[in-house]
Amino acid sequence: MKLRMRMRKGFLVLACIGVVAVAVGGWAISVSQRAVPSSRSFNSTTSLASRPPYDPQFVRQMLEFWAKKAQSDPQGAIARATLAKWSLESYRETGDMADAKRAENAARASLKIRAKNNPDAPFQLSRSLVTQHRFQEALQFARRVALYNPEGYRQCADIELELGDYTAAQRDFAKVQPAETDPSYLALSARFHELKGRNQVQLALLQKAVLLADANRDMSPQSVAWFHERLGHCLASMGRFDKAEANYKVALQVFPRDYRTMAALAHLEANRNHWTPAIEWAKKAAAIVPAPETIALLGDAYAATGKTAEAKRQYALIEDMGKLERAQGVIYDRQRALFNVEHNRNLPEALTLARGELQMRHDIYAYDTLAWVLYKTGKLDEAQKAATQSLRQGTQDASLYFHAGIIANARRQRERAQKYLSQALKINPQFHPTAPKQARVLLSQLDTASASN
Repeated sequence: MKLRMRMRKGFLVLACIGVVAVAVGGWAISVSQRAVPSSRSFNSTTSLASRPPYDPQFVRQMLEFWAKKAQSDPQGAIARATLAKWSLESYRETGDMADAKRAENAARASLKIRAKNNPDAPFQLSRSLVTQHRFQEALQFARRVALYNPEGYRQCADIELELGDYTAAQRDFAKVQPAETDPSYLALSARFHELKGRNQVQLALLQKAVLLADANRDMSPQSVAWFHERLGHCLASMGRFDKAEANYKVALQVFPRDYRTMAALAHLEANRNHWTPAIEWAKKAAAIVPAPETIALLGDAYAATGKTAEAKRQYALIEDMGKLERAQGVIYDRQRALFNVEHNRNLPEALTLARGELQMRHDIYAYDTLAWVLYKTGKLDEAQKAATQSLRQGTQDASLYFHAGIIANARRQRERAQKYLSQALKINPQFHPTAPKQARVLLSQLDTASASN
């Protein structure tokens, strides 16, 4: 299958990283310090088999209905806010940034008609801006929601997580009443436990959330699939690939067009060094949304199977996409910076992208990206400072520790390098197609050097 860039109404079809509020179409969720609810305490009487099948026409029909409704009523503020909601539902299916812009325009039009007593419009506007990675603007409207509804603080906290303002996020969590039977609440709670390195607690929360989502017949297939994809991601990050794969497959059973889950399966198979299924899943995901990291993975899979010419075509496509992104204002700087540094291409541009990303967002992964680029460009002192920032929350992500370990070794800090590389392999011995082997070889060399001294 030949991959190509697709244009829809003037926008490059790209998938943006969404926060929980965008993913499940509702409020973001606060973190509770209460005991993790046991999945055994929940008895589901509704199985996935009894759920209505996915209707590929439903979202489009709802979108068309509310578009006509808004057109027929020039003063229809509620119709426009609802149109914004369904535009975002369409984005979740297509990854088409035009849908996010349509949602933004509809929500703004709704607020222009009715600035007061119109609670959904600023919330949908905030969601649409998050989808476009316009986080500071999104936060302003989330705070507007919070003025009259404390639940708005959930959206604030969710956005602050994306920005890396963890102190503000914690502050806003305290203003929201926990809801331990709400799967969305559990999902964001899990996200914070993940950030703090409490992976087993994260896993328990996501397992509970999945049970609740599966039993909720009113929840959309896209949202149910999202919970299974999140649980799969958690399991995969812990090296539990078989169970991760099972949850990914359930996600696709519920929502067959879930390109994010297809991409996750491609990454999982690549980490197993199963390149043929990795290619197939990456092709399926890219056929729906040709996201740069998916195309990069496809190129790597072709390279691993000796299809050098095909790999080069995929890599060239990413560079062409980057030019188009800049022209259209689509933000994918972090992914392009990582692609460049992982493939030793355009390193000066990668450094510019990584520094620019950090100016916008100060989350741990922005620091990790910058650290890795700085290392590859020989700026080792700066690289270590950035790597230290990436580890500051205690997040147990193997890639963070691998990068920090490689940087420490380059600075001749043997013990620190051994500590970080060992931790990376402990967290997940198959966190990357090639990096674990590199870590083991380097650890063996460091151990030999230690023994000889």
